[in-house]
Amino acid sequence: MLSSKLVCFALVSLAFGQLYLVASEDTIAVCPTNFTQVADRCLLVDRSWKNFYESDRHCRSLNAGLLSISNPTEFNDINKWLPIIAPYQPEFWTSGNKLGGTADYYWQSTGDKALYLPWSAGQPNATTGDCLTLLANVTMTPEEAILSAHRLTVKPCTQWAPHICQAPLQIFKTQLCLNTTAFFEAKIPA
Repeated sequence: MLSSKLVCFALVSLAFGQLYLVASEDTIAVCPTNFTQVADRCLLVDRSWKNFYESDRHCRSLNAGLLSISNPTEFNDINKWLPIIAPYQPEFWTSGNKLGGTADYYWQSTGDKALYLPWSAGQPNATTGDCLTLLANVTMTPEEAILSAHRLTVKPCTQWAPHICQAPLQIFKTQLCLNTTAFFEAKIPA
C-alpha cells in the first residue's frame, strides 16, 4: 500500500515539475561565431578576393551560403549594416546567378527564383556575365570616397570580389527550473 502511494506521489511530483519547466521555457536566437545578426539572418563579410565559385565554397565550409535577398526590408537592413562593417568596400558576391542556361536569376544558397532584384542603373546587362554582386557607386571628393547604397549588378563568375556569407539564426529553447530541489524535498513517512 505504501509503495503504491509512493509511486503515485512520485508521478504527481514529476507532473508538477514538468509544469514548472513549461512555465519557464524561453526561446533565444543566436548567430554562429563571427556572424552578425542582420534582420532575421546571420551575415559575415569576407574581405578576401575570390571568384564566385570559391566564394560559394568558402561559405559552405562555414555551414552557410552566399547572400540572397528576398525583400526590400531585408535589403535596406543590409545596406545600413554594410557601411558599418565594411565602410570602404564597394562590391560583394551574392548567391544570385543564372547558371545552367536559364533566363531567370536564382539564389544559389536557397534554390529560390530571385523575385526581388534591386538593380544598379543600366542593369541587368546579360552580356557582362552570369553572376550577381552587390555594387556601390563610388564618388570621390578631395576629402574622402563616398559609397552609395549597394545595388545588384551582373559580373562574370570568374572575376574576383569579396563576398557575404549568410547563415540562419540558431534557435535554442531554454528551460529554467525555478525550484531545483522541489522533487528532492518530498518527505516520505516511514
